[in-house]
Amino acid sequence: MKTSLPVAASLEWTRLGLQWMEMMAASTRVIERRTRRAPTPAQWVRMGNEKVEAALASGSAMSRHMIDFPATDAMAMWHAWARMLSSGMAPYHTRATRNARTRRR
Repeated sequence: MKTSLPVAASLEWTRLGLQWMEMMAASTRVIERRTRRAPTPAQWVRMGNEKVEAALASGSAMSRHMIDFPATDAMAMWHAWARMLSSGMAPYHTRATRNARTRRR
């Protein structure tokens, strides 16, 4: 297994942080708009299903990354953790930013 460079791990953690901030900003816009109006029961179910789908996709993505975790190299492990967390956050990020874009129109 190839040793991971500190720069690669730092870039991955920075990307994860930026992705997290973007997701939080999008989520605030969506939550603000959704709480201003009274959702119908069908909308509540759709929102709940969206969260469950994101959780299942997140768990699946993170477990795929955990299978290949390096056991001996600390820097490679640090890099692998960032990649695993990034893959786990991706389904939530995708849905939050998509909902913010569709609500903006």
